[in-house]
Amino acid sequence: MKIVDMNKIISIINEEINGFNQSEYLRWKRQNVTLRGIRDRYSGTEGNGTYGSFGNGLYTAFLSNKSLAKEYGNVYFVVGAIPKHPKVVQDRNMAEIFMQELVMRYGKENGIANYFDAKKDFELKTSIEKEMLKLGYDGLVIKGREMVNYSPNNDNIRYFETENQLIRYYEDFIQ
Repeated sequence: MKIVDMNKIISIINEEINGFNQSEYLRWKRQNVTLRGIRDRYSGTEGNGTYGSFGNGLYTAFLSNKSLAKEYGNVYFVVGAIPKHPKVVQDRNMAEIFMQELVMRYGKENGIANYFDAKKDFELKTSIEKEMLKLGYDGLVIKGREMVNYSPNNDNIRYFETENQLIRYYEDFIQ
């Protein structure tokens, strides 16, 4: 018997014994879980003491980008961090271009033609997250890389240090 077949048989037996459906769990995980690197989870410092390039909010990385999360500290699984109505861009360059367009839009609305003057006024009077929320976006998603949620519901966000903790949460509250 092939090893692949044996693993499949073990998985099926586990599902029957424990009532745990691995494929359903993985589907839920892909749709609802992100990663976040945290230096000191209990310090109370939002954003690891840094200000993100795309405004103030809850930054997380896609499951496939563990290396990015790891740059910021110990990696945690995060449930509830994905924005509901984000601006989605293909890459970091497109995100930066969109941020410039946000500043230019602000300048136009306030009669400031010069980009640098608009940026200075923007930084003094508003913020990226405020302007994004005005446009109806509650976050920014850079596909496959990272995301920021500008209005996370902190009561619904859950952090898990291990995959086993995440699985227990799934079994107890989701399944």
